[in-house]
Amino acid sequence: MIVNLKEQHCENFLQSLHKEQWQEVRLGEVAEIISGGTPKTSIPEYWNGEIPWLSVADFNNGKKYVVASEKFITQLGLQESSTKLLQRDDIIISARGTVGVIAMIPYPMAFNQSCYGLRICSNAHSHFIYYCLKVFTKYFIHQSYGAVFDTITTKILSDFTFLLPPLTIQQKIAEILSSFDDKIDLLHRQNKTLESLALTLFRHYFIDNPKRDEWEEKPLSEVCQIKNGFAFKSEEYKKIGIPVVRTTNFKNGFVENHNLVYLDENDKNKYSKYLLQVNDFLLVMVGASLGKYAIVTSEILPALQNQNMWNFRVLGSVSQYYLNYAMQEIIANNINTASGSAREFFQKSYFYKIPILIPPKNIMMKFHTQMDNFYHKTTNNRKQIQNLQAMRDMLLKAIFA
Repeated sequence: MIVNLKEQHCENFLQSLHKEQWQEVRLGEVAEIISGGTPKTSIPEYWNGEIPWLSVADFNNGKKYVVASEKFITQLGLQESSTKLLQRDDIIISARGTVGVIAMIPYPMAFNQSCYGLRICSNAHSHFIYYCLKVFTKYFIHQSYGAVFDTITTKILSDFTFLLPPLTIQQKIAEILSSFDDKIDLLHRQNKTLESLALTLFRHYFIDNPKRDEWEEKPLSEVCQIKNGFAFKSEEYKKIGIPVVRTTNFKNGFVENHNLVYLDENDKNKYSKYLLQVNDFLLVMVGASLGKYAIVTSEILPALQNQNMWNFRVLGSVSQYYLNYAMQEIIANNINTASGSAREFFQKSYFYKIPILIPPKNIMMKFHTQMDNFYHKTTNNRKQIQNLQAMRDMLLKAIFA
């Protein structure tokens, strides 16, 4: 059961943890530190098997458990390389480059040499150690060093000291904090299901419709505006104020409110032409993230549009929901050049000429109404997720203060 911090006196809860009984330990006393490795990429027999093989990119998403891996290795690749197999509830921490990213393992997975695995001993609770390490991530970042990469060594990990409560209190803390993450994970999964249903409806109405050949076709220039962002100066950024949406905030097709930068609220009118609206479709049009897109939802607003992205906003009676899903099809069809190589940038003049089918208004409006219901639910879920994350983080800081 999730602790309601408004109803339960946080002070009473903290007193029940009996911090006077907590003892200082080194991480090396309660965890086995396991190094990873990479099978030789020149040997095909080592790759594309059934064993997930992790890099930090697979778990740098803020989630408690690793969801999936991009790459897989074979049993032979596991046996004939230095990589190791982590088990359920082992902990993985990134040690090089992007330092200090932490997650738990849901089922057996191998991992590369830029990470360490932690196998917790019987005198400690793995979930408690996970949350403890999450709080002290900045410690590992400050302790890392290296001429080319920032690096956590096994010595830094092993020598990390913290206060360890009795096992029963560890379990109590782990259960309460896990209840927040379990609820957050459930809401994420609900949204994934709703997003999948929305895509199915789009395909039903507009892609698989037997009458689509009869529909009118127009260039994008007659359907939407393509609005540029603004190159805001970093020296103008504030700790609070009106958010500036950057391409780094694009995640899983939506704008996330993590790692936002802000401008002074008084600059809102000055930059009013760059203010975003609900359901705006943002597209990265240059750079390494070319083709990455995000849909603006209400919980991020008010917000401003940064450079290196376009904003596709409908004109007239076309549904913004319809445009957003149609744009995903258009991007997929135009991300590569005619020769098959990846593009380096998009040209607005080219995009404005791309044809788009205009379905009958009654079909479009029926779809629009259904999408309104879907997005109302997913937006409420995201707001709940934000609130739960804030409550969990507040409790984390109080426990480990």
